[in-house]
Amino acid sequence: MLDPISIGLAIKAMQTAYTGIQYCCEALADGKVQVQKIRKAAEDAQVIVKEVKSAWSIISSLFRFGKPAQAAAPVVQTAQPAAAKPKPKDVYIRHVPTEAEIVQKFVDNVGDFYHHYRNLSEIYETKSEEVYAMDRPDPRDILLLSQIKHALDGSYMKLSGMMRGANVPPQLGPLWDNFNKLYDDATEKQAARRERERLKRQQDSWQRKEAYDDKVDLGIGLFLTLVFLLELWALWIKLFIRE
Repeated sequence: MLDPISIGLAIKAMQTAYTGIQYCCEALADGKVQVQKIRKAAEDAQVIVKEVKSAWSIISSLFRFGKPAQAAAPVVQTAQPAAAKPKPKDVYIRHVPTEAEIVQKFVDNVGDFYHHYRNLSEIYETKSEEVYAMDRPDPRDILLLSQIKHALDGSYMKLSGMMRGANVPPQLGPLWDNFNKLYDDATEKQAARRERERLKRQQDSWQRKEAYDDKVDLGIGLFLTLVFLLELWALWIKLFIRE
């Protein structure tokens, strides 16, 4: 029986790799990385201004720059309305990935995606043959095979559609095209090699069967020859006794 937990983890890993590929495409599309860099620079500038103001306040208090301090007026406590909830500020990441880092992440995610895709494909092919050879296949195995097939087709179609669109970043388009060419060539060569290995296994099996049949025929021939010789010997003994 197929292991649903292992298959589910493999499918989840493949989908996670697809999400990483999608992020890389979005990060490099329409100059989003540059926008993030600008926001980060603006945030750093704001922090520097705050630090400068804070330092100047400390220096002013030490050397008593500015107007002399006036006597504090009596404080009259009055009921204050509830303070309005401050608006949430934009949160910026401290490290903005560079273009080279995003491209490398894209390469890693593509590698992970096809690694899990290949493993799931091999599981599907192997287990399909086993299930089809059963007299009474387990419906749960058939359902898991259907789940694997659905995940493989869906993920591959989404990835192909995303990487063939007009919005593919120029940093990733040629890399993806070259990878596809090499991957297709490797897949074709692997398929041809597997076919040659299959034919060789069949030929070896046929030769082993022929050798086994030859041995059986030889054994039968020797046995019949021995029986014939024994009968002749028995007949000779009878004729010798009568004489």
